[in-house]
Amino acid sequence: QHSNTQHTMPKNPAPPTQGKSGKLNPTLANIRNKKIKKLGDLHPKSRKASKAHKDLLHMDKKVFHIATRDLKYKPELMKMSFFQRSIWMDQKKVYTLEELKELANEYTERHDDEIADAYQEAKIFGTSGVKRLAPTSRAGQYETLRLHEKELLENGKFSVPDLTNPRVVRDLSEWKSGNVDQMKSLKTIEVGLPEEQHMEEDGKEAGGAKGAEEAGMDVPEQA
Repeated sequence: QHSNTQHTMPKNPAPPTQGKSGKLNPTLANIRNKKIKKLGDLHPKSRKASKAHKDLLHMDKKVFHIATRDLKYKPELMKMSFFQRSIWMDQKKVYTLEELKELANEYTERHDDEIADAYQEAKIFGTSGVKRLAPTSRAGQYETLRLHEKELLENGKFSVPDLTNPRVVRDLSEWKSGNVDQMKSLKTIEVGLPEEQHMEEDGKEAGGAKGAEEAGMDVPEQA
């Protein structure tokens, strides 16, 4: 005899993770909800229910893949967001190459305050030279990243959106923050240090690393 007890589905399980904008893609969400409803209408031991359940698991894996892919592009997304905000604030339709270099240099120094505060709090300035922050600390990671980005700038290899192109300025201004596919379509260019910064770097090399040591940055501990 068949039981008269009606099978009830558990509440809709939450998606394993979120999508590009921090929310599940609306299209995927609608499809997923329809699949859950369809699964709830089927007999739990039927062949159709088994197939519907597999389809739902595949949908959750697809959502997880999208979110994981976005994590890979997080550094580039943050960089593009910085330049997008700069366009909004400057209200420019195009930048000169020198202005773009200045923006790039400003971007590499975005964590300077936190790095300086970490040095101050740790009190690690000494007569034997400048010591590096712990590489596992957040400020230490920022310092390592800063050194890497500055090296790319000094070698003219730092990649930024090509804001010397009016179309790129327009497209980036209208870019939906977090959209990886749109970000990939934006033309980039490799730049170096701005002219003024080049002169400062040349001055430091001529006068030694004393000024850099006092600032607590960019100078590794001397052997």
